[in-house]
Amino acid sequence: PKDEPKELLLPPKNKDCNRVTEYLFGRGIDLSIIQDCIADGTIFESSKYHNVVFIGKDESGTPKYAAYRGTIGSSFKGDASGSDKRYSFAVPMTPGDSPTLCVFESAIDALSYLTLLKQQGRDWRKANTLSLGGISTEKGRGLPPPLSQYLKTAPHISRVVLCLDNDAPGRKAAAVLKELLRGYEVIDRPPVRGKDYNDLLRYRRDAQRGEAR
Repeated sequence: PKDEPKELLLPPKNKDCNRVTEYLFGRGIDLSIIQDCIADGTIFESSKYHNVVFIGKDESGTPKYAAYRGTIGSSFKGDASGSDKRYSFAVPMTPGDSPTLCVFESAIDALSYLTLLKQQGRDWRKANTLSLGGISTEKGRGLPPPLSQYLKTAPHISRVVLCLDNDAPGRKAAAVLKELLRGYEVIDRPPVRGKDYNDLLRYRRDAQRGEAR
């Protein structure tokens, strides 16, 4: 039955998160942000394939969604069986006091944005970020389930910043979401360089390394 609750099937956890930490740090993500996400259970390493697993939790803190990302020279991506798309990866897990929500296509882009905030000397813990776990650009389907659910549980959000990719699908999705989010202050803020926020983060990291030589 369609209304039957989904059972999320998570892979066994590895004894440590060393490979996941190395992978995310290699993508430019700040180490302390990685460690905080591991500590609160929103990131872990699977034991068999050593994928990074991004967890989305409901209002009670129960895992409801999991996205995989390959870490060993692989572009593998996927969702765990039984994932409820309404509860995608978000940092913090429950919305903070800020009236602003920043929306991304992927968890890595959200973590990249938080890293950029920290590098600018801003308090990244006060930012609300949500990964959509992918995008749809079809009109008439309503808001993406993760965004719709987030806004229902965070009525204090009045401003939505669309940090979607700087490519044709991302630009199309941003235009559709701007129409769907009437009643909110909507800001379209794609990365100023590269396709996504992780591209931007790595560009700035590499530029700083070049200057230091």
